[in-house]
Amino acid sequence: MTISSARRITLTWLLLVVLTLFGLGAGHLGMDGLAVNGLVLAAAFAKGRWMLLDFLKLRGVPTGWRTLFLSWLAFVTIAPWLAAAISLLRG
Repeated sequence: MTISSARRITLTWLLLVVLTLFGLGAGHLGMDGLAVNGLVLAAAFAKGRWMLLDFLKLRGVPTGWRTLFLSWLAFVTIAPWLAAAISLLRG
């Protein structure tokens, strides 16, 4: 592992911790609403993307595999927000 890759992993880990604390803080402060939920889910997507690309080393795999995993991650994070938005619009 080179110095630059070690630094990249450390920075990625630090960003993951910050995004996790953001989600925890939003929950503990009782923040609600579609916008806050969207921000928390966007943070979850960013965390998942960094986990896939940096920790699971998917940066070097063929584009099709990266697209498949990132598409799945996008679906998993967007679907709950859309369900909540549709529920509010109907309600």
